[in-house]
Amino acid sequence: MESTLIKLPVVSFRRVVSPYDEGGAKTYMAVINVKDVPESIEEWRTLNPRDSRLTSGVAKKIFETLEDNPDSFFFKNRGITMIVESVKFHNDKNMLDIEMADKTKNGLLDGGHTFRVIRSFVENLPEEKLSDFNAFVKLEILEGIEDIDAVVDIVESRNTSTQVKQQSLEELRKNYSEIQKILEDKDYSEQIAYKEYELLEDGSPKILDIKDILSYLVCFDVEEFNGRKHPIKAYSTKSAVIEHFRSNKDRIIKYIPLLPQILELRDIVYLELPEAYNSQGGKFGRLTGITEITSRPRMNKINLPFINKESSYRIPSGFIYPVLAAFRNVVKCTDKKCEWKTDPVKLFKELKPELASRIGEQALEFRNPNKLGKDPATWGRCYDLVELETLKRNL
Repeated sequence: MESTLIKLPVVSFRRVVSPYDEGGAKTYMAVINVKDVPESIEEWRTLNPRDSRLTSGVAKKIFETLEDNPDSFFFKNRGITMIVESVKFHNDKNMLDIEMADKTKNGLLDGGHTFRVIRSFVENLPEEKLSDFNAFVKLEILEGIEDIDAVVDIVESRNTSTQVKQQSLEELRKNYSEIQKILEDKDYSEQIAYKEYELLEDGSPKILDIKDILSYLVCFDVEEFNGRKHPIKAYSTKSAVIEHFRSNKDRIIKYIPLLPQILELRDIVYLELPEAYNSQGGKFGRLTGITEITSRPRMNKINLPFINKESSYRIPSGFIYPVLAAFRNVVKCTDKKCEWKTDPVKLFKELKPELASRIGEQALEFRNPNKLGKDPATWGRCYDLVELETLKRNL
């Protein structure tokens, strides 16, 4: 059987000393730039039993981290694990040699989603952006494990995912009953995961996360947020979104009837923001973090489930949230109910050139989608535009 020798540069490399070294089994840890994750690993994926689809919920979360906040990728992602025949580190060059000889015992053990997403992301990143892009991933390497039964045991242990079964989550799910009811007739309703790990009947993961749904809803909480205090946590901290919903459920429940149009607006912002920016003479695809898919035949278009359309741009959510949240200006609430002052989708279509211009100017200044999404001034500029328009119209 023909062996494969992979050479790759590393940022750091160390051997992890363990009590099992004398038996020949050794462990190493390396840190590598995602740009240097070798394509040739694809030929050594026999060991990894999970279907690493780029359309899965797990893969989408990995994509989002690379796009929105690459600096945090190293900390958020658990990395890639491989079993190899031999390892050699060249300290003078910071180069690592990995040899794999037998596909029944060597190859990618864990991190299949991470590997596939990284390769797809890097391959579809424009050359001018690739040179400046930096994100790092952990590579765990196991060497000297010769017994096939031992390899099988390790593979099974590393690839066992147990559905979360906590009574608190079940109780929390009851709190989502109003959301389930208001969205039950929507085509995307069955794709919403209300628990941390939830599958469709065919065994595939649900692609919509209730945390994201709640984050869009929180953007419209006009009793908590105003022109000086913006719902930045809806973008930055999903755990804070869940807590916000749970702590204010008796009040937030009256916003839930607005949710279908909030979700529609979210997808329309995603779909129409690029052309609105281009119509002002800009080049949306050249903004940092944006990927134009049209010229990337190997990259799938982005599905927008709330309007059942596709986008030709991959847009970090840091661009979307400040624009979406600006339309809380057209929400009117009493003690018992909330309603729209005007159609938010129609108003967005009228204001989108100026909104696109404002978000684009901020993007050019920051050149970092994550900083853009956390910047109060960016949220304020979008909010002020919609607020001014509502005042002009006496809404």
